[in-house]
Amino acid sequence: MKQKFIVGALAAILGMFIAVMVVNSMKDESGDFTKIDSTVEEVMITLFKSPPAVTDHGWNVDRMIVFVHLLMAVLFVGWSIYFVVVLFKFRQSASPKADYQGVKSKLGTTLAEYGVIVAEVILIACFAVPLWADVVNEEEIDKIKKASRDKKNGLELHILAKQFDWNARYAGNDGQFADQFIEYANKGDNPFGLAPPEADTTVDDVVILSAKSKDNAIVVPWNVPIALKITSMDVIHSFKVLPLRVCKDSIPGLQLPIHFKIEPKYLKDDNNKPLAGKDDEHVYLITCAQLCGDGHGAMNGYLKAVHPDKFKLWLKKKSAGEINRRIEAKTKLASR
Repeated sequence: MKQKFIVGALAAILGMFIAVMVVNSMKDESGDFTKIDSTVEEVMITLFKSPPAVTDHGWNVDRMIVFVHLLMAVLFVGWSIYFVVVLFKFRQSASPKADYQGVKSKLGTTLAEYGVIVAEVILIACFAVPLWADVVNEEEIDKIKKASRDKKNGLELHILAKQFDWNARYAGNDGQFADQFIEYANKGDNPFGLAPPEADTTVDDVVILSAKSKDNAIVVPWNVPIALKITSMDVIHSFKVLPLRVCKDSIPGLQLPIHFKIEPKYLKDDNNKPLAGKDDEHVYLITCAQLCGDGHGAMNGYLKAVHPDKFKLWLKKKSAGEINRRIEAKTKLASR
């Protein structure tokens, strides 16, 4: 009996390993399951009413969602049929006397159970684990941060949530984030705790406060890897931008990382035509995916994706403007 159990266990492990290898062999050169993307897109838009993903990892999220729902649909139909069959086959009139021996052949149920296990292993091993490992890859995040400091192809962006709005901070033209001080931090005009103009006029960080309007949106470039560092000033919030397939908790006392890259090939208009020119802009809604108080429903914001060249000009102008604002503010205080 023990020997049969060991052989069965080894056969099950080998079978799951082969199944995972077969499914992984269906990936394209980039390591994604792109062969079914037309179906995935149709299901996400038509059935789930979700806007198309504009990131590569977003497409992996959609593929996993579709496969999970497909497995759940198969299980629902299968168990529903089994339930109806059992009700009919073992009704009282057909089986007036209890049969304590039960079903003699368990081959069908065993195969069904192993089939479900194999499908779940495939979802976890081929989709969930690789997707999560990619999104929270610390080496990739450190690489993006270094590129941002060196003013190369990368952007580090700090996101701060507070009841009930979203705020962002950029390093500015010098590529370095200024020091933060708890004694200067407040929920009004300085949630990041930057030194005031009279204390430091060299701070060129660009700060977006309460990005609740499209004119004051958090701006990011497309075709550039972006690393977010997300935290909260009061309670637990959750930074969610559906087209990016980005959803990350913002927790007081923690700085949680996540990264993404908006791909120009996914930027299209309502007629499915490419829309990634230098003057094109794509505005996405930011929502809070964590109940955070009585104003939770109104905790919305906007994120705007623009051409990398346009972003550089925007950041350069904003950073220089911050320096000028600080100098003028200090001059006014000195003249009093």
